[in-house]
Amino acid sequence: MLSENAQRLHERMSESASSTLFTTQELKHLIHVSSDLELLQISQELVNNSLVKLIKQGDELKFQAISTSEASKIKNMTGDDAMVYQHIEASGREGIWTKTLKAKTNLHQHIVNKCLKSLESQRYIKSVKSVKHPTRKIYMLYNLQPSTDVTGGPWFTDSELDTEFIDSLLSLIWRYVASRSFPQAFQKPSASTNMFQTSMADSVVPLDDIMSFIRDNRVTNIDLSKSDIRDLCDVLVFDDKLEPVKHEDEKFRATWQSVREAGFGKQWQDEQYSDRVDQQFKDELLGRPFSIFEWYNAEPVGEPEDTVYLDSWVHS
Repeated sequence: MLSENAQRLHERMSESASSTLFTTQELKHLIHVSSDLELLQISQELVNNSLVKLIKQGDELKFQAISTSEASKIKNMTGDDAMVYQHIEASGREGIWTKTLKAKTNLHQHIVNKCLKSLESQRYIKSVKSVKHPTRKIYMLYNLQPSTDVTGGPWFTDSELDTEFIDSLLSLIWRYVASRSFPQAFQKPSASTNMFQTSMADSVVPLDDIMSFIRDNRVTNIDLSKSDIRDLCDVLVFDDKLEPVKHEDEKFRATWQSVREAGFGKQWQDEQYSDRVDQQFKDELLGRPFSIFEWYNAEPVGEPEDTVYLDSWVHS
């Protein structure tokens, strides 16, 4: 049985978040104790009953409350099991490698394996695969979700890069942005079709709109963050399928080249409209090299020695 002061201190500590760390002075303030010796006796009682654990933060020793259910679980473990469990618990969502576990506990590998098997059978811990270290066996608490450093994030399935999933998302995002940048390019042929938006603002798609499109259409049951969607857009930019809008944060538009390569936007090539489409417009859509000298003449300015060339002007 706990003393009245020990029980009161544990109750007060438990009122805060489970991750809260307390200094000695904060513990004194919680139960209005002024004597260091008295606080030491109370805290030691809680440590002995697995209701408090000591954590070193920098050069300072701090105290963290443990729930009664967690304490009961630890008290029913063998000494070796409890030691292994506490090291796994301390590793958090990163988990701990069995080799590191052996070094920290200083137990024989056979004992470590026995403890792991016991804890795993009771669903106190679980083994997870690490993307960074696929050959290592990593353990963490059963109820924790591995960090993205361990799992590789949404782009990995069973520790392997899910290229099919990534490619399908890239295709969907490009089609969504392209259909807003060049909506007429995806419609049936028409003599009056204009491939390009009359307003630049209409052709630009904010990252938030792409996020909403993915979420509202339930494209995937995996929770993708804004950063994940931005990464996909960056891939499309690298592939020259999207281009970021200058002076506009997190806004994109599709490239006309990507629309043509995908086989869209060819209404102007239809023979029945051939005589209605200006040749200059056709040349532009075909991406024919354009020379300014076809439209403007370069007239000499003064004598050659008086002419200032670009390099000289820039460095003057």
